[in-house]
Formats: sequence, C-alpha cells, structure tokens
Amino acid sequence: MKTKAVVEVGIVFCLILLVTALVGRSPVGAWERQVLGRSFIEYAAMIAFVILVLLVTRRDLVSHGLLFRPLRYHLDIAAVAFIPVALASIPLADVKFKEWNGALIMAGVEIAALLAVAWLLRRKPTMNENGVLAGALVLMAAGNLAQRATLGNAISAILFYVFFLGLGEELLFRGYIQTRLNHAWGRPFTFFGVNWGWGLIITSVLFGLMHVLNMGSMITGDWQITWWWGLWTFFGGLIGGYVREKTGSIVAPTILHGLPQGLAYAFLGL
Repeated sequence: MKTKAVVEVGIVFCLILLVTALVGRSPVGAWERQVLGRSFIEYAAMIAFVILVLLVTRRDLVSHGLLFRPLRYHLDIAAVAFIPVALASIPLADVKFKEWNGALIMAGVEIAALLAVAWLLRRKPTMNENGVLAGALVLMAAGNLAQRATLGNAISAILFYVFFLGLGEELLFRGYIQTRLNHAWGRPFTFFGVNWGWGLIITSVLFGLMHVLNMGSMITGDWQITWWWGLWTFFGGLIGGYVREKTGSIVAPTILHGLPQGLAYAFLGL
C-alpha cells in the first residue's frame, strides 16, 4: 500500500510538472506572459488536472481538503496564523533566497514561523478578523507603496497568488499528495496536539523539489536548477502541511500560502 501510494503520487507529480511546462511553453503561455505577466493559465491547468485525478480515481473531495464548512472556522485559523507567515515573507525582499546564505536565513525564518503558528493554533481560535488586516499592514509598511504599488498590479498579484498559485499548489500538495500519503502511512505523531505522519514530511520534500526544479523556469523554457530554493521551501511546506492537518482543509493553507506572496509582490516590488 505504501509503495503504491508513493508510485501514484510520483506519477501525478511528474505529470503535473510536464503539463504546466507544456502549457507555459505553448503560444498561449507565451502570449499570457507577455500580456498578463503571470502564469494564470498554467496554474489553472494544475488545478484542473488535480481535480480530474480525484474524480477519475473516485476520491472523496472533502477528505482531500476541499472542505469549506464551517468557513468561519477556516478563516479564523488563517487570521490567527497570518501574522507570523506574513512576517516570514518580509526577508524575501532583501535576501538572495536562491543562494546558500539567503536560503539558510529563510530556512531559519520558516522554522521560527512554523513554531509560532503551531503555538498560536495550539487551541482552536476564537473569531479574530483583525489578524489578516494586521499582517497585511505589516507587509505594506515594510515597502515603499508610493513608488512600487499600482492598483492593477496589486489586484493581479493578489488574484494570481491566492486563487491560482496558492490554490493550485495547496490542492496538489496538501490536498491530493498529503492526503494520499496519509492514507498509506497514517498519522502516528503529534505536534502541539495535531496528529501528523510521514505524509506531511514527504509532501514537504516534494514541495521543496518542485522549487529545486524551478517550475517557473521550466514554464519559460530557461530551465535552471535551484537547490537552495528547495531547502527553505521544504520548511515552508511544513507550515502548510501542519495547518492542513489542523483544519482538515486546504482553505487556510491556501490563504497563508497565497495572500502573503500576493501582498509582497503587490506592495514590496518583489
């Protein structure tokens, strides 16, 4: 059962990379980058492919993280965890995160963010709508908005990073892959009261591997291996995986993955 799960996940992972790269290198992908400047179509293809896999294999969508109720609970989780995740995004504006020194800094930052998130979520949170707002203000204050931010770029960045990149990667990794591996390996361990297993670790390794393979450069055709980027994104994957185990859903991980990036690209000029 474990071998079958790993083989299945490996095949789907490779096919996803292949499909997104082919779409990105097609005339449609080239037009999109020239006109829109972001890979909307590639991540839409990723989302559609994962959902197709789940439907063809007759998997329960809810058990694979497509759980939205109670929505208020998932938004609460995202709000409480947002500030440490947002703060962890700020160094990206200054460090060379694809090189060894910057990657080691970011790895330490992501580990600290993971511990902060786990501590904050050690109990189910009460309603705290100010968490996302405060985190957003922290990011905005760190940038020179007058020089870097435009309304069109801000809207485009937030839409892309939340509803395309964030949703696509969380659906693939924390939705499909982590759930599939959890079914095979179980969740025998506990961290701050949350059960987890080897599925979370393997999923985070694959998440880091995707950044090593540098999917963005695969899409553009200028392929570059980025080992150090993969190192610290492994720890970032642990945060998303932990929140997935905490909530049973990809809603909060998607917000935590996409919104800080969207705000950073919108207001910090990344």
